[in-house]
Amino acid sequence: MSAIHSPVRSVCCVLTLAFAAGCAPDPAAETDNPFVGAWSLASWESRSADGAVTLPYDGNPAGQITYTADGRMSAQLMQVGREEFPDAAEAGGQEMRDAILGGFFSYYGDYSVDTEAGVVTHHVEGALLPSWVGSDRPRSFTFDGPDRLILSTEPDPARGGGAVGTLVWERVSGR
Repeated sequence: MSAIHSPVRSVCCVLTLAFAAGCAPDPAAETDNPFVGAWSLASWESRSADGAVTLPYDGNPAGQITYTADGRMSAQLMQVGREEFPDAAEAGGQEMRDAILGGFFSYYGDYSVDTEAGVVTHHVEGALLPSWVGSDRPRSFTFDGPDRLILSTEPDPARGGGAVGTLVWERVSGR
């Protein structure tokens, strides 16, 4: 009986070694993608078509965006110093919901990069805003060294007459 299992065991060992040697993700490939890692929000401004600048979240935002080597991303943005509410079961009400939703935003999905055009596109699978689900969110990008990423949104007619958001991110991990 061991003779029957021995070739099977050998094949399994060979397949395992082949996978480990040639099929496993290449750690060096992660370093080829400058997006991979976690980034902390350093600044965020919105510039309208007429040049007026506003600072979202009352100029006091915080956030993190993460890109993985296998093409996944997630972003969370929030206003620092949001009003605290007691236990939701006790507080409730529209005022609390408005304060919570007005000071936080997040979404996630896949991403793709067009290096020639300088655009990273976030393919949204889930978001706080239902209208974002299933949409593509292209962002112009530039890198200021290996640890600073600048993303700019397309003009958004819903915000300030075609406002463009510019978010500056600083690497906190990866690479």
